[in-house]
Amino acid sequence: MASRFYLTPYSAELAGLANYPQLTTVNGIPALGYDAATNESAVWSVRLPTGWTGTPTLVVDCMMASATSGDVDLDASVMAVTAGDALDLDATTSYAAVNSTDNTAVPATAGYLFTVSITLTNFDSGAAGDWLRLMLTRDAASDTAAGDLYILGAMIEDAA
Repeated sequence: MASRFYLTPYSAELAGLANYPQLTTVNGIPALGYDAATNESAVWSVRLPTGWTGTPTLVVDCMMASATSGDVDLDASVMAVTAGDALDLDATTSYAAVNSTDNTAVPATAGYLFTVSITLTNFDSGAAGDWLRLMLTRDAASDTAAGDLYILGAMIEDAA
C-alpha cells in the first residue's frame, strides 16, 4: 500500500530562506504565491513512515494568478537524515541533486487548477524512519508564465 504526505501552505517553513513565496489566500483558499521574476522556495519537514519504499513522486496542486499562456518550471530538492548520521544540522544542509520538471503548460484560464508531477529520482537515499526535508522552488528564471504561481498544496507518494 502506498504511503502519502499532503503538504499544505500553512505547514511550509519559510523562515530563514533568502527568497520565499508569500503565504496568502485566494478566494479563501490557502496558497503560497510564487513570484514570476525571482526564484522562490518553500520547505516542508516530514518523517518517512514504516514501509516507505521506492522512488517517490511529488504532485503539486497549482493555479495561476493571471497567466493564461506559457509554462512553469519547478525544482524539488530532498534532504533525508537518519538518526546518528554525521550531519551537523545546526551548521549545514545536505540536499541531494535537484529534481526538475520543465515546461508544464498553464491552463488557458487563470485560476484553473492544474498539477505538476516531479519524480524524486534524487531522494538522498531516503528510507523508512528518516527525517526528510523537501524544498520546492519555482524556477522563475527559466519558465515563461507571467504573474504569480499559487501552490495550493503538494503530495509526496512512495512507489509501493
